[in-house]
Amino acid sequence: MKFFFIIILIIFKFEIAFATEKIAFIDLNYIMNNSVAGKSINNFIDDLSKQKKDEFNIIENQLKEDENDLLSKKNIIDKNVYNKKVDELKLRINNYKLERQKFNKNLSESKFKYNNQLLEKLNPIISDYVEKNLITIVLPKKMIIVGKKKLDITQQILLILDNSIQKVNFNE
Repeated sequence: MKFFFIIILIIFKFEIAFATEKIAFIDLNYIMNNSVAGKSINNFIDDLSKQKKDEFNIIENQLKEDENDLLSKKNIIDKNVYNKKVDELKLRINNYKLERQKFNKNLSESKFKYNNQLLEKLNPIISDYVEKNLITIVLPKKMIIVGKKKLDITQQILLILDNSIQKVNFNE
């Protein structure tokens, strides 16, 4: 009987494998956008953007008014004076464009800076969670095509993050 069992094992080449590696995945974008700290970053950046956008709209409207006023006076004023005012207006428009570009660049840098601060605080939380739950590897969700829902640790990490970090310091 033993001989028969061994022959069957050899024929079917049974190999017993035990998967002891525990894998999980996480959606960092979801955490960055839905955590309390992440929402405070997004709100801060949005408020700055809206405030400055209103200022830019006022400047833009003033430039348009000045341009229309200058065009209406084109045939009335001296050509040299007109050309001088056109040059001044062009300079103001260029300064406006440069200021707007500078603001957009600073806004992007600020968002990047604050998101990095949050990621620096998130990294130890994820590491601690991995150690406590004996997880071997954590993959980003964007690299996963299909996976069991129970392998997604996003909500657990989000809960821990929200309990530990409520706000990001914007004065640094």
